[in-house]
Amino acid sequence: MTVGKWVVERWSAERRSLERRAVKQRAALKGDELTLWLSWTGLTWFAFLSSLLFVEVGERIDLSLGEGVIGGGLVGLAQSLVLRPYMPGAYRWLMASLISWAALMLFHIGALGWMAPATLSLPLRGGFGLLQGAYVGLGLGMGQWLAMRRQVVMAWRWVPISGMIWAVAIALGWVIGGGLRMSSGLFVSEVVGLAVAWGAIAALSGLGIVLLLRATPAEKASGTKKIDSHRKLAATKITEHSLQKP
Repeated sequence: MTVGKWVVERWSAERRSLERRAVKQRAALKGDELTLWLSWTGLTWFAFLSSLLFVEVGERIDLSLGEGVIGGGLVGLAQSLVLRPYMPGAYRWLMASLISWAALMLFHIGALGWMAPATLSLPLRGGFGLLQGAYVGLGLGMGQWLAMRRQVVMAWRWVPISGMIWAVAIALGWVIGGGLRMSSGLFVSEVVGLAVAWGAIAALSGLGIVLLLRATPAEKASGTKKIDSHRKLAATKITEHSLQKP
């Protein structure tokens, strides 16, 4: 068996496995989209609120590694429990969340979900919220994509979805928190703003998960056709290269 033929067979087997999993996902999700969205939204928001028992909201730019892992771990645990009936190996989501939050801590941006900006300028809060929220969302999305890429068709879409959700939610929460703080003079207004941000993250990411898990046959077919064409081209090049060797 040539190297190229072996590569093609392995890729074909992987594609068939992914297609079978996609069929099971749609069967499990059929008619249950609202339940999944409500469960995801409620538990994710509750997990963020529960993290306040362990993580202190403030204007500091860094949380300790332990605080970040605990806060992110609570959210990841809640989400993995919701995903269990719909995605094989949902425990990987929890592991990916823990590792991703730990990595974000090391890059000094993991505090974003629990911090309030020092500035009260609403335009600055909105701008920095969009930018820094996108960083965190993309980082988390990358880790979570790695956890579900073999279980979910076209799972790469979760990376930009996560980035956009976090950007919008953090900007919204910081602007609301800043506005309330200027009118009341109380720092607790920042916690209210973050609670709004957490609710937006929970609701929008729940919608994203539902759309991701219910990938239509047309989307699946077009996606696999593109993948197959690239893989066959790569396999052909490998075969030609092996035949040219003396």
